[in-house]
Amino acid sequence: MIGSNIKDSNILIVDDKESNIQILEGLLEDSGFANFRSTTDPRQVMSTFRTFKPDLILLDLMMPHMNGFEVMDLLKAEIPPGTYLPILVLTADITPAAKRKALADGAKDFLSKPFDLYEVRLRISNLLETRYLHLQLQNQNQILEEKVKERTHDLEQANLTLDNALKELEVLDNAKREFLGMISHEIRTPLNGVLGFAGVLKNEISSPELLEYLQFLEISAQRLERFSYQALLITELRAKSRGLRVENVKIAKLFGLTNQVHQEKMITKNMKLILVKEHPVEHITGDAELLQICFDQIVDNSIKYSNAFNDVIVKVSSQDQHTILDFIDAGKGFTAETLQKPFRIFGLGERHTDRNTGLNLALIKLIMDAHSGQIGIFNNEMNGATVRLTFRV
Repeated sequence: MIGSNIKDSNILIVDDKESNIQILEGLLEDSGFANFRSTTDPRQVMSTFRTFKPDLILLDLMMPHMNGFEVMDLLKAEIPPGTYLPILVLTADITPAAKRKALADGAKDFLSKPFDLYEVRLRISNLLETRYLHLQLQNQNQILEEKVKERTHDLEQANLTLDNALKELEVLDNAKREFLGMISHEIRTPLNGVLGFAGVLKNEISSPELLEYLQFLEISAQRLERFSYQALLITELRAKSRGLRVENVKIAKLFGLTNQVHQEKMITKNMKLILVKEHPVEHITGDAELLQICFDQIVDNSIKYSNAFNDVIVKVSSQDQHTILDFIDAGKGFTAETLQKPFRIFGLGERHTDRNTGLNLALIKLIMDAHSGQIGIFNNEMNGATVRLTFRV
């Protein structure tokens, strides 16, 4: 492939001896080269160079009007940087000084006069082959550079599109948070009235059937109130609009309040909430209200999805400058789907999450994130599940 391509190369011969030119032209013609020009006047080299655009120059050194060194000096200004344009020097002067000067001025090889025609043919082929390979590399580099420019442009456009999409998502996310906050607030206001009047009606209604309906209405309203509160709190935590009221919160107090809130449910299922301290840790640093929500949510789920006569244990331990709270139950444990995406907001309710809202674990995760803490969930080896809260000391 290279051999056939170099036959199309443009070759310029510069020699003041007509006989030398005839010998070289005959050699080139016999070797299959057809695109060559020659001149015996070095003053014509530059004009010929610009129009003919040679791939190889055969240049005599000793000539009248202008020697080969002077010609090479003029050619330097015409040859672009990084371009491989071979100059094969034709000279009877084979002294080291002449060779060094020729190489310094841009020559790539030498031919000594009188010519060895076989050697001339090989040197011409070698130089043109190198020239062809350089052109190929230059072309590939240019193609690569163009592709890089295209890819860079595509990447810039993609980034611009992504930036616009992110801005749109941010606007939508803000709108969603504002809408959710507004809805949560608007729901809670009438619910307070519903729950208040439900309490009044309990004392006024004597019909067992109506009392059953009223109880169902009260439970539904409480669930809706719980949902609105959770949704509003999630909105505030995600928007980081709720500041933390940091203080030293007693673990025993959190445990006691939680035990009190869920006492009725535990009595119904013959269960107890047990506090086990493996290390004498008394406090957690954080927001008491949010920490109480964590306790209530976890224990509520543990009671809800545990069988009767199975206690819920809150184990307190310490490790590597961290306080660890393990909420351990003996229920059915988490499903595989919940373990894969436990903190998905508004996901389908699974075991150990509220089947109506699916917000419990997501809310606890946001609270722990706000405290720079961690939450982990896993099923126990025998039965039940554990929710682990880890706080920095």
